[in-house]
Order: sequence, then C-alpha cells, then structure tokens
Amino acid sequence: MANEIDEANIEKVARCMKALAHPLRLKVIVALRDRELSVQDLVDAVGTTQSNVSQHLTIMRDKNILESRREANQVFYRVGDCKVLDLVALTRSIFCEGHGAVGGISLPPLPPGGDAAVTE
Repeated sequence: MANEIDEANIEKVARCMKALAHPLRLKVIVALRDRELSVQDLVDAVGTTQSNVSQHLTIMRDKNILESRREANQVFYRVGDCKVLDLVALTRSIFCEGHGAVGGISLPPLPPGGDAAVTE
C-alpha cells in the first residue's frame, strides 16, 4: 500500500522531527525562511552564542534539514527543502493559530491553500 511507512522510514521521520523539536532550532528555521545566512548572522538573529548555534546547525545539517556552503572563512546555511518551511507553518497553524508565533518569532501567515513554500 502506498500510504504505509516501513519501520526504517518511521525511524528516520522520528529522528528528523526530534531534530526540529527544539525552540532554538525552530528560531533558526524561521530566520532562514526566505534567505541564506552566515553563522554569525544566525547568532545575531537567535540571540545565543556561536558555539550553541553551531551545535544546533550541525544536528540539522546531519538530518538534511539544512544545507551549507563555505565561502572563504564563513559558512552559510539555508533550508534544504522548502517543505520543511511548510511543516513549520503547518505546525504553527495547528498549535498556535491566533497566536501567530513560534518561539516568540512571528511567522508569515499561511497563504490560501496552506502552501508556505518559498519560491525562488
């Protein structure tokens, strides 16, 4: 059946959901929702130390939630798949509707049809 998920996929999805289930990581996702940012820009955006941000970035990069690229001595991060933004927006709409914020950061409203994909 096409809708069934095998055990390996269930474990993979659970690990990725766990990687997203942290307030600082959600703040990072929100900061990256429409642009690529350097580690220092992310530190400034989320208001914590570079060491702390770097640890969380590594977790999300290892789960393919984020992608990175190096330019000279800086590393830039972006959301790897716009469906992650859809997931965060959907979660917000389910649990925070009327509140409009995740982790104290306002998210853009969902467009008609609920698709929050970023267009390039």
